[in-house]
Amino acid sequence: MKQIKLKQIVAACMGFALVFTMACSEDAPVVVETFADPTITVESPDLLEVLVGGTLSFTINVEAEAGLSTLNLGEDNVKTFSGETTSAFTYDFSSSENGTFDLVFTIQDAQGTSTSAAAVTVNVVGDVGFLVADFAGAETSSTTLASIDPDYWDAARSIVSFSVTSQLGSTASHENVGSQFLVETGADNPDANAALEFQGKAMKIVKQPADWGTDGWSHIMLDFENKFEAAMVESLPQVNENLDGLTAGTMVIAMDVYYDDTIDPNINFADFKTKTGIFNADATKGYLFDLSLVGNEVHRFSHDGGGYHIGYQGYLSEANVWQTVTFDALDLARVSNFFAAGNEDARSPDASNIDGVKIIPGGGYGDGQSPNALYFRNLRIIDAN
Repeated sequence: MKQIKLKQIVAACMGFALVFTMACSEDAPVVVETFADPTITVESPDLLEVLVGGTLSFTINVEAEAGLSTLNLGEDNVKTFSGETTSAFTYDFSSSENGTFDLVFTIQDAQGTSTSAAAVTVNVVGDVGFLVADFAGAETSSTTLASIDPDYWDAARSIVSFSVTSQLGSTASHENVGSQFLVETGADNPDANAALEFQGKAMKIVKQPADWGTDGWSHIMLDFENKFEAAMVESLPQVNENLDGLTAGTMVIAMDVYYDDTIDPNINFADFKTKTGIFNADATKGYLFDLSLVGNEVHRFSHDGGGYHIGYQGYLSEANVWQTVTFDALDLARVSNFFAAGNEDARSPDASNIDGVKIIPGGGYGDGQSPNALYFRNLRIIDAN
């Protein structure tokens, strides 16, 4: 009997201790670490007006004690962080449509707390037509291919994708064959005081030494996400019946170009116009650009002969100033390769199968080992008149 009572007393004591412990645990304060709300400041350019396809650069500073998570512009995520507490960077805004845009940048921290900066109102004006590539986007990835076809003379190449404002998709790629050039996408404008239509980021090209020396041949091959609409291609000037010129079209290809000849003291742009014997060029007109519409996958394997639909020419007449080059002449030297001229090569695309553009700037002009730089902006299709 005493043994039973002892067990009861022990059990009662243990129960009381458990209740007391639980009560103490429930009363103990829970310490939750608190963090200050994230902060964001946006430094805007002085002029908040930009041409369609142009670029406005904003300097953004963000901070979060809890760790940075994401930055949104409106509902779109524009940057993701890895938990750092502070960051400062540049965001480039561009639009393929005109209108008034209220830009609201919002930073969120790792705890899900958000802070928005005051809205910035931007006016996008003008109409660049059908925007093929603004060339203002930054590089996103690079793939080096040591060899595509070991027997081909320029097999070694790199393919670099970059973000782009375009009506053919949000990314494009440029292919550097035989290390013929250095390309910087999203480069600063060489003219800080450029007219509004020429303001914004650009693609910078510097030719590199190649097997053929200083002639300056560089094949810049561009690949886009989507194909051109056949009706738009057919609205461009077409090869005439004699294969020696173009019939008029309702649309034409144009591109803004800047040539900086101030870097190399041995090359003056004016000297280009005195050159003779340059393949496929009339140097008295200035600096020649050959531009071809191609089927990229075929053309990149055999770009000297296959994959062409049609090719055009245009000239830059002056250095150290932005000019619009209009491609309104036929590339006579390559016309026999063009599908549009009756070439029945199955590898060449018809008007509905074009997804690439090749540009040859100043081939044979002798600046192939010069640090002088070229800049491209707003490759587009516009009304011919």
